[in-house]
Amino acid sequence: MQFFGGSEISPSPPVPTASGNNAHMMYVFNRNGVCLLYKEWNRPLHTLNPQQDHKLMFGLLFSSNPSPPKWTPPSK
Repeated sequence: MQFFGGSEISPSPPVPTASGNNAHMMYVFNRNGVCLLYKEWNRPLHTLNPQQDHKLMFGLLFSSNPSPPKWTPPSK
C-alpha cells in the first residue's frame, strides 16, 4: 500500500518474535449485525466458519451492551 510520502507500507502488523499465542481480531458491524470488516492477525486456530464466528461475536457484543452503565459508579 502506498501513501502520500511515496513509502511502501505493509497493511498488516509484523509477526511477533516472542513466544505466545496472541490472536488479534478486528470486527466492524453495522446496527443490523452485518459484518462490514473483519481482519485477523496471528490466529493459530480456525475452529468456526466465518459466518458463525461473526454471528457469535455480534451476539456477545449486543448482549453486553446494557452492562457498562451497571458497572459505572454513581456520579455525585
